[in-house]
Amino acid sequence: AEARAALDAAVVRVAQDTNPRDAANVAWAFATLGLMPGAEARAALEAAVVRVGPDMNPQNVSTTLWSVLSLAATRAVPLPACYPSLWQAACGLEERSFNRVEIRMLFHAHLIHTELVGGVARGEVTFPPWIMHQAREAWMYSARDDVTVSRSVKEIASILGDLGIRNEVERLTDDG
Repeated sequence: AEARAALDAAVVRVAQDTNPRDAANVAWAFATLGLMPGAEARAALEAAVVRVGPDMNPQNVSTTLWSVLSLAATRAVPLPACYPSLWQAACGLEERSFNRVEIRMLFHAHLIHTELVGGVARGEVTFPPWIMHQAREAWMYSARDDVTVSRSVKEIASILGDLGIRNEVERLTDDG
């Protein structure tokens, strides 16, 4: 509880001076820790995102979108009022300006929005026109071809196969 209070206090203290990368990293930290920011920290972080949003690059936009959507889907954290403007920022960037990781993260955010939290989005959300083509293909590649399976998982799968137990280590569903 003390560490959580210290984290929230730090966010409130530095939010007004954050740059786009710092704002995205703070959002990502909360999401990866699975923590909902306290009310003051949440308000300070949202104000920072609103302030630096126009200057966000592809990495900042994709990280921030994935982070707020991850918390909304896993911890029922309400989407911030600036959420539609983050998608607008993504729309203002060219697809080619995103690297492979960023574009996959952006498509993953799109999936979370459409499949899990879209009904609770605040305001009208517009997605980049290329998200269902290039971004989807990049994400599908990572799910299909860019998969690393550990040696121990392969060994377990082999043993199960030798025992006659049908199993699949990695498999795409019919809808990708």
